[in-house]
Amino acid sequence: MKTVVMSYSFTGNNEALAKRIAKELKVEYIRITEPKERTYGTIAADLIFGRAPQTEPKPHVMAAYDLIIFVAPVWMGQPAFPMRSYLKHLKKHPQKYAYISISAGGMNKNQGLPGRLKHRTGVEAAAVVDLHITDLLPPEPKPDAQAISEYRLTDQDIENLTKRAVTMLKEKLLKKQ
Repeated sequence: MKTVVMSYSFTGNNEALAKRIAKELKVEYIRITEPKERTYGTIAADLIFGRAPQTEPKPHVMAAYDLIIFVAPVWMGQPAFPMRSYLKHLKKHPQKYAYISISAGGMNKNQGLPGRLKHRTGVEAAAVVDLHITDLLPPEPKPDAQAISEYRLTDQDIENLTKRAVTMLKEKLLKKQ
């Protein structure tokens, strides 16, 4: 099965995780980028107006693969907005995909993520692995939004999260076969 890991990252955390996952699985890695610099303001505007920002590469690159493993953040319970064009493409051209994220991990721990992915793609993800920065921080004092948004994964974090993500991914993909 020809597999690719495609990632978008605002802070660098998801990119670091994606690169290590691709290396661990011995598959190709593709970085998703935006031509314009993203800010917290553009994140809010994309949420309000439902925009799908311009990204590179174009979604048609996914056609060359049997399994696409997306690694990207979750913003306000939604897949990161730069992922919208890729997820929309899957709705018209269904392919097997998985979604892995290291995100803040707010109060509800992104419980609705599998349903939101299915809504955007028309099909259930083969696997959804939702990892949280709040789980990496000490519980006291309670991490605030600033501490969470400023946190950058350490090499040890990346190693541990990669092991967790790859194990969960393999378990979920084997169950679906």
